[in-house]
Amino acid sequence: MDRAKIIAPPPLLGVACIALAFVARHYKPLPLLGDGGPVRIGLGVGLCVLAATIIFVARRQMVAQGTHPNPYRPTRSIVITSVYRFSRNPIYIAFLLVVLAFAFFANSVWFIVTTGILFFLLHFGVVKREEDYLSQKFGDAYREYCRQVRRWI
Repeated sequence: MDRAKIIAPPPLLGVACIALAFVARHYKPLPLLGDGGPVRIGLGVGLCVLAATIIFVARRQMVAQGTHPNPYRPTRSIVITSVYRFSRNPIYIAFLLVVLAFAFFANSVWFIVTTGILFFLLHFGVVKREEDYLSQKFGDAYREYCRQVRRWI
């Protein structure tokens, strides 16, 4: 099988963390900020716009290099340009930003908690497994990329 053995589709992990935060918020509201509606919404929108931009640019670079962003498909090449010069996992960073944006939209600390949970799930259930796969597939070229570019930020 020519793919990483990840625990679940990363977008599904993000959606599950958002759902978990909504459930927790329902049973135990923990407001993040006071009223400040326009500021909260502005911060949430800003994070979503940043996340969408990162995903768009990262996905575009992957496709341009002949590989697919779906981790259930084989990786054809190591993408080292554009946002991949700053982070080996920009799309996953964007997923974290989206969950964090919900903290502002829903005015709830629970979304910050589940952002931490998502980070843990992505790091150990997805990223580390992808790194093992890419290291085996691309060898020294991938290991050199890892020495030059941080895993997260």
